[in-house]
Amino acid sequence: MLGSQGEELERAKGLETVTLVYMDTSALIALNDRSDKNHRAAATYFRHAAREGARFVLGRPVLVEYLDGVTKRVGKSDALVRLRQIDSSAMWRVEPDSDEDHARAREVFVKYDDHAIDMTDSLSFAIMERLQLAQAFTFDPDFEMQGFERLPRSTGR
Repeated sequence: MLGSQGEELERAKGLETVTLVYMDTSALIALNDRSDKNHRAAATYFRHAAREGARFVLGRPVLVEYLDGVTKRVGKSDALVRLRQIDSSAMWRVEPDSDEDHARAREVFVKYDDHAIDMTDSLSFAIMERLQLAQAFTFDPDFEMQGFERLPRSTGR
């Protein structure tokens, strides 16, 4: 269930199960940028979810999109620090995208030609479907449009 790499996520002490939640780029940005309008909601949700046993799955396309943005807007050295933090944390893992994910993402991308859903989001939806993940840590309402539960609840874009 955890994907082709088969990596296990560390279970929080005292918890029988780990709840997997997909993490979108908007959540990564909000967590790491104190000036982001969603920073407080993201930080509060992340701390609470971690205590409750959630661990996060980042699609490789999300990681690429996030690191590209940090590199272009903040700088390469900061992007490298964030990459090392992601790589070393037991709170999340990076899920590779497959050829099947790309085929499914193309279907979604084409189907919703009247919406501003980009390929990164389309790949995220495909990865979530493959992993059977129902929840996404995101501030992007497109995830709800695709039938996923958006966390934290009652948020704006």
